[in-house]
This record gives sequence, structure tokens and C-alpha cells, in this order.
Amino acid sequence: MDPIEQPALKTVPTALLRKRRQLNKERVAKAIEKKIQEKKRVGKAKAPFKRAEYFVNESYRTGMNDKRITRLKHQVVKVPETVKILFIMRMANIAGPMPQKVRKILQHLRLTEMNNAVLVQHSENMIEKIRIIEPYVTWGYPSLRSIHDLIFKYGYGEAEGVKSALSSNVIIENKFSKQGLLCLEDVVKQIFEAGPHFEMLIEFMYPFKLQPPKGGFRRVAVHFSKKGAWGNRAEKINTLIRKML
Repeated sequence: MDPIEQPALKTVPTALLRKRRQLNKERVAKAIEKKIQEKKRVGKAKAPFKRAEYFVNESYRTGMNDKRITRLKHQVVKVPETVKILFIMRMANIAGPMPQKVRKILQHLRLTEMNNAVLVQHSENMIEKIRIIEPYVTWGYPSLRSIHDLIFKYGYGEAEGVKSALSSNVIIENKFSKQGLLCLEDVVKQIFEAGPHFEMLIEFMYPFKLQPPKGGFRRVAVHFSKKGAWGNRAEKINTLIRKML
């Protein structure tokens, strides 16, 4: 039986391959240049037009906020001495412009979106900041269980320049082995106790993006002590955290 003849393979001329390679290089270069130009255009984009009423309302809100802070100066916020960590979560926007001082503190704390939450170390300076932004946030004293559940369910960190879920101890070991932190349990303990590596861990982690509670928040413009939503919830913040996990 005669062997079956195999069809000859098609060959591509070398000149054509060079031409294709050059075209690919040009396409990549054009794509990079296009992205650069887009970034420049975005940077030069004009600020949105704001009517005079916007600035009047902003000035009014700033004045009201300053008066509120002045009244609070005579009120002492009693936080138990055993509390080392505070949980702060951004509430819904109150209609109208926001005072500049409030906006800057919210940006500094990375509370730029609704239901964003962060863990911060308790200090007098932090309490003063919270009092300024209080109508826009709710806060309290998280338990060890709450911190554990937040990190395990909604914890994200930056690994090799990429936002990654903290679902593996490998990420922690690769990033913090020199600090003696090898697993997520070590991270939870370090944060709850406000250990020496607390600031490093908080900078590494992204703000928690929580789900709104079932039925949403009610009376967002009223303080928690008056059956509203914003303000200090003390230990009751743990009940809210469980509803949003």
C-alpha cells in the first residue's frame, strides 16, 4: 500500500513577516499615544459649571457646620479607655453642597463613597475629625469578631500593584513576613490591638465596601441617639456591621 502523501505546508515570505511585525509595533505605539492624549484631555477638562446658588448653599452649610462644632466643644465625647480601634462608615449624602473642611477629612479617611468603611486608631485628634464629619458618617467601637468578619469577607489589599481579595495567607506572608505576620489571623490581632504595624496594614488595605442593610437606612439626617442613622453608635455598631456583611 502506497504511503499517503502529506500536503505541503504553506510558507510565509520573510518580507511579509517583517511587514506584519512592523505593523503590530505601529499599532501598539498608536494605542499608547492615544491613551496619553486621552489623559491629557481629561486633565485639561473644564470644571463643571456651578450656579451662584451652589456657593450660597455651600457657605450656609459651612456656617451651620461651624456653629454645630462650636456647640460640641463644650460636650465631652466619652470613649471607654479600653477602646483602641474605631469603625467609621460613610452614610448617604445629605442633599446640597458639602463644606470644604468636611470633604477634605472624608477624602483623607478614604470615605469618598457610600457604605465605605475604615478602621482607625482611637485618639483625641481622630475624635475631633469625626465630630466635624459626624452628620455624614456613623461610627462606633468594633469588636474582635466584627474586625475578623470584615477582613475575611470584605478585606482587599494591594499585591504587586493589583487590588486583590485577602482570601489567602500567601499574600500576607509575602508582604509582611519581615514583620512577623504570616496569616490573616495575625492581621486581625494586630489591628484589634492597635499593634506597632497597624498603620502599615491600614495603608495596605482598601476601605471596606459594604452592602447596605436590608431596607436601607432610615432618617439619615437624624442622630442615632434620636432614632436616626448618623453619629456614634458605641458598641451597637457591631449590630449594624453584622447586618451589612
